[in-house]
Amino acid sequence: MPSILIVLFIISIFIPVEFHLMAGSLRIEPYRIVLLIALLYSLMNIRRLLEQADLVDILLFVLLGLTFISFAYNHSMQKALESTGIYAIETLGAFYLARLWIINPRRFYRVNVTFVAILGILFAFGVYESFAQHRILHEWATRLTGHESLDYRLNTHYYVRLGILRATNVFAHPILYGTIAALFFPFMVMLLRFSFRRRYLMGSIMLFSSMMLTLSSAPLLSLVFQGLSAVLVRFWNKTQRLWLAFAFVSIAAATFLQVFSNRGFLGILVSYLTFNPSTGYYRMLQWQYSMNDISNNLLFGIAHHDWHRPAWLSESIDSFWLLLVLQHGIIAGAVLFFIAFYSVFYFLNRLHLYHVYTRWMVSSWILAFTAMILIGFTVDFYGKLQPMFFLFLGAIGWARHPDKVNQQLKTMIKTRITK
Repeated sequence: MPSILIVLFIISIFIPVEFHLMAGSLRIEPYRIVLLIALLYSLMNIRRLLEQADLVDILLFVLLGLTFISFAYNHSMQKALESTGIYAIETLGAFYLARLWIINPRRFYRVNVTFVAILGILFAFGVYESFAQHRILHEWATRLTGHESLDYRLNTHYYVRLGILRATNVFAHPILYGTIAALFFPFMVMLLRFSFRRRYLMGSIMLFSSMMLTLSSAPLLSLVFQGLSAVLVRFWNKTQRLWLAFAFVSIAAATFLQVFSNRGFLGILVSYLTFNPSTGYYRMLQWQYSMNDISNNLLFGIAHHDWHRPAWLSESIDSFWLLLVLQHGIIAGAVLFFIAFYSVFYFLNRLHLYHVYTRWMVSSWILAFTAMILIGFTVDFYGKLQPMFFLFLGAIGWARHPDKVNQQLKTMIKTRITK
């Protein structure tokens, strides 16, 4: 069952947004159906999940409880059940789908390679879309479904930069396309470094080119953060005290800017970590104007209520972490932020214990997931990005015990030799 579900989930990620059904105000897309089945299957195998549960599992259920309380406090019990159910599908459904199927390095490899292969097949469509300025895949999807699901602004001059149209490919927005391509870039680069093959080089070039076609700050920032994370991974065990000192200095500097700067540390961060000054300015305004709502609703957030802002400022929030705190409170944001960085440093501290055959895979996960955490300050993980975040969080579960992984690897190598 998990094998079928992981295949269906990967396929569903690449099904255009036009393929959906509406149940009232709820958009039902194929990936949500797959994750609902995955969540139900997980609950039916709860004993197996409890046997392998750790701190991350516990805190994810704490997060789910906090979101339920937030919806119930701000709306009604019916709204709490409905909205928390959807949230559970996109978070726990994706997380436990990964935990139940990606149980060894071979399966981790296969999932990554499959995503990269599909992105490679779709790359030609992205090139055509950008240079012909024709969203051909969405046009075909609209003809088949009758749904025009793209934001109309995506077909205006606002999404033409440097003479080319920002590519969306099969996704609802260039940010989604570029971020998903960036998510698998470290895997291909580390694979190329581990074992040079021409096809690995072509895969890396294809992913990089896909990110460039979106002309979006999110994938480009991912590359920057992945590079910085690579330095951290390379020298972590040799200079942990240096990194610890650097962390304390960084926190102190951030605190100083937050207190004494008129924009604050977070305002400076989101305004400069974007390649479009106008976009950075609006994101900074989102942080500034949402702070009143956050401070007035610190524990439970505002859930799905509207936030206070000038009439000319869009209702959207372009930050995954800001939106989480705004909607569900500071505790919910802190819990998920802790889960994310706890997972990164858990594997970072054990990286030297893995065999060289699996160390590069764990390293690629650290680079990809760390970058995704950080770009969450300037990008909202809406649509298919949120389940991809939690799928990736669960996809490294197989590596929690280095000794066990190394023993499995030795057995596999020995079996191949004897055959």
